[in-house]
Amino acid sequence: MDGKERTKDVYFGTSFEDVLYELRNRSNLKICGGCTYLKELPPVSLIIRNIKDFQLIEKRERYIEIGSGVTLASIMELGEKNVPPVLYQALNSIATPMVRNIATLGGNICIEPVCGTLFAPLLAMDAKLEFRVKSDVISLPMTQFSTFSVDSLVPAGSVLTKVRIPLDDWELSLFRRVGPSWTLNENCASYAFLASIQKETLMNLRIAFCGAIRLHSRELENKLIGTKLPLSPREIEDMLEAAGEYFDQQVQSYYSTEKEKKSVHEDCSVLGQHLTSCTIASVDFPLLKARFLGLLQESLNHFI
Repeated sequence: MDGKERTKDVYFGTSFEDVLYELRNRSNLKICGGCTYLKELPPVSLIIRNIKDFQLIEKRERYIEIGSGVTLASIMELGEKNVPPVLYQALNSIATPMVRNIATLGGNICIEPVCGTLFAPLLAMDAKLEFRVKSDVISLPMTQFSTFSVDSLVPAGSVLTKVRIPLDDWELSLFRRVGPSWTLNENCASYAFLASIQKETLMNLRIAFCGAIRLHSRELENKLIGTKLPLSPREIEDMLEAAGEYFDQQVQSYYSTEKEKKSVHEDCSVLGQHLTSCTIASVDFPLLKARFLGLLQESLNHFI
């Protein structure tokens, strides 16, 4: 290269067929939408922001499907009555209206190595992601989705086309974001808490906390499902203790996963991220644990 920096290869897709073609024929291609989280474009990138196939919204009786290229502002424009409350709260917490006019749903979901703001509410709601690879359509639950893990289930050469979000009724929908405002780093996290109540009984419960690690455990949720309300101080204490143990287990799993990788990506710009560092040492796990348990206690106190 004669000491000169290699010129970036940037392509602009005009149709869904363009995207599939480029994915088949270009290695290390990164798909970009609004690019609001990018520190710089990846070496080889495909911009899909103007492709209508990724911007469709379809609402049914039991779910809503939103294209991965739909902007966050467009989702909010549907109105609070047409968007699950926990998702609307999360959208409203993201950056500024100007940024939300550009940032896309798919971009927020696919941020790595930390989770974007919408990951926790979508995980709690059991959203499903639709990917296209060649002529195949693949549906993947949020619970199984990761683009950064060593055992990723996302097929190589695939593209996220849309997200199916259930429209279930929840008596209590809470969203909280922790960490610095107007930015995203390894010590930020989003928290979602959903609860369904019938005849003074906690019938269903969803808890998700996502940032550097992703917390969502059916076993943990099942500890309180079926419990008569109000909750006793002892029941809350036991739940917090179990949640703390689960957090510690996930941290250990996080370390183990990182050791399986050949290297830790210290320069996240190669992934198209805006983060300046994403090493294990930069994550303040005790702080995240304290925030997670504090938010969980705040949520459970609604049932005292």
